[in-house]
Amino acid sequence: MSEVITNEDTKLVEGLVTCRAGAKLEVWVPEKQRFYTAFLRGRLRMHGAVVYAGDWVEGEVISGFEFAVDGVRERRNFLPKPRVANVDRLMVVVSWDEPVFSNTTVDGLLVLAEYFGLSPVLVINKVDLVRVRQKRKFEHWVDLYRGLGYDVVPISVASGEGVEKLRERLCGQLVVLAGPSGVGKSSILNAIIPGVCLRVGEVSEKTGRGRHTTTEVRLLQNPNGGWVADTPGFQKVDVPLWVEARNLPRLYREFGDFRCQFNDCSHTVEPGCAVREAVEKGEISKERFNSYIFWLNQIKELRASK
Repeated sequence: MSEVITNEDTKLVEGLVTCRAGAKLEVWVPEKQRFYTAFLRGRLRMHGAVVYAGDWVEGEVISGFEFAVDGVRERRNFLPKPRVANVDRLMVVVSWDEPVFSNTTVDGLLVLAEYFGLSPVLVINKVDLVRVRQKRKFEHWVDLYRGLGYDVVPISVASGEGVEKLRERLCGQLVVLAGPSGVGKSSILNAIIPGVCLRVGEVSEKTGRGRHTTTEVRLLQNPNGGWVADTPGFQKVDVPLWVEARNLPRLYREFGDFRCQFNDCSHTVEPGCAVREAVEKGEISKERFNSYIFWLNQIKELRASK
């Protein structure tokens, strides 16, 4: 619930936190159609309240450039990495090449989307790099994820392919783009939000990974309506930090279509495992099952090391 301080002489207005960098806040006030530098006051400051990009707050415009926050509205959801509140959609961004497409990375990000209850859309960037002999392989991955019910948008910032479709997915929503560095998140934002001019990192020839180009979470205003979170890039998918081994199977949505002999089946060694049988019959893709085993082992290794 909101913690709000009011008096007869104070008119509280709502605002959206668009950036938090340390103790500094930036708030967009729809009523004024402008941004303000903001700070917490009263009981919020005394109690050590913390707000993040995406939080809706209530407060008072105290000058032409300052906004005093008196209350924070209850969040619908919260994505802890990157830290963004009230997310409508998670865009999982990967590239076909430079860095090379990895379904293990894709599945890890989709697992996190499922875990945090966010509606994901899979964006495959740099499809202009799909060579003729790779076309069937590329179509295999697109068909696989669409067959699982995921929204898949192939895109090439270089050629413009898919950019308009991506704009449509962003309208009227608070969207977070998540994915490894170097896949083109900043380039995509530059393409769909005119005038943003974000820093674009190059892919290291030595490691094949992108350099970090963003150091804070900032919500960018979509001229077509809504907001897009420009988030710090990350090279590691932190599935083991959040997901327990016993919960991983339910985050692979196709596993739920098959009933195993044991309700807590790990789909590894148990008899009567319907999931392993489905893999053998081709009803579950081997690639998805192999990525499941990979993430299961990563989770177990992390737990064993503690």
